[in-house]
Amino acid sequence: MRLPSPSLLVTLLMVILSVGCGRAQSRKAAASFSRAALPPAPLQVLDSPAMQYLPRQEEVPGWRLESDPLVIPANGLAAQLSSDAVHFRRYEVIDMTVGSYIRTSGQGFATAEIFRFPDFVKAFGAYSSRRGAVSSFVEIENEAFAGPRSVHFWRGPFYVRILGGGSGEVKQGLITLAASVARGMPVAPGKPAVFGFFPEQNRVPNSEVYSAAPVFGQPFLRAAFTAEFNVDGQKIDAMILPASTKDAADRILSLYKTFFVTNGRILDPVPNLGEANFTAEDRFFGRTVALRIDRFVIAVRSFGDRERLIELAILSDQRILGSIRAQLQREDVLVNTPSTQATPSQPSWIRTP
Repeated sequence: MRLPSPSLLVTLLMVILSVGCGRAQSRKAAASFSRAALPPAPLQVLDSPAMQYLPRQEEVPGWRLESDPLVIPANGLAAQLSSDAVHFRRYEVIDMTVGSYIRTSGQGFATAEIFRFPDFVKAFGAYSSRRGAVSSFVEIENEAFAGPRSVHFWRGPFYVRILGGGSGEVKQGLITLAASVARGMPVAPGKPAVFGFFPEQNRVPNSEVYSAAPVFGQPFLRAAFTAEFNVDGQKIDAMILPASTKDAADRILSLYKTFFVTNGRILDPVPNLGEANFTAEDRFFGRTVALRIDRFVIAVRSFGDRERLIELAILSDQRILGSIRAQLQREDVLVNTPSTQATPSQPSWIRTP
């Protein structure tokens, strides 16, 4: 049998390859055409209890709802808020309801965003951790502050922020809109009860923050309640962290002490303070007094007088001992007991005043 010449074999191979490429291109073109021919996927219509709090039409004097409000679930916030979504996910946000408004007279616009959370503690956390050191507070319950072109308020399990712009009295117009949004919302019974373990004397008003992010520059100090104090001009930062167990609190206190052993120096402990304590200082973090009592880790720090830190730590220690010792002993039962104020994942002493 006579074999084909090499030139003929090359020609046949080129024909086979061109046919194969043509079929592949045809399949690709057909797939592309079929995708283009398909109608776009319908948008998922969501609902949220927050929908009822957005004023409709022209219910607020000077404002008109421009379009139907939207509800965006937690897993869709990144597309809407970019990196800002991380902040809200830390506090287990459920959804965000958005309404766009325009001024009925003059030039002006506003966007009302209602963030819904599982409970008022997490809502307070998302709100309070956005409150700046210097804020212009507004008379809206539970608490509110305003900037030149924004109003933020915490009310029950909601954190609401209203952003706007335009000409004229922008700030006052946004406050009017915010007050209308807040009107029908449920009110929380008060700030989280852990703040009651701080002494009230010398506490800076509205300085309380619940932070799901690390505090005091330490990654292990998460989910802590903080407040500021001013004692005769000395600024003091204070923190209470409710740990899940006594052992967990011991580990946190040990990690905190190790930080100062490595980076600063340990000072003499305070006699009879808590169940364990240490004092330390560092050139960047100042002086610190930290203690553990039951499952609570308490820390106070300042660049000023160490004795004032010790006094504040002692007062917090006494308030915890005097108010919840019996309750702490039965907390494992209470944490699994249904309550109108509580969720099983959080102890009652965190949520209720």
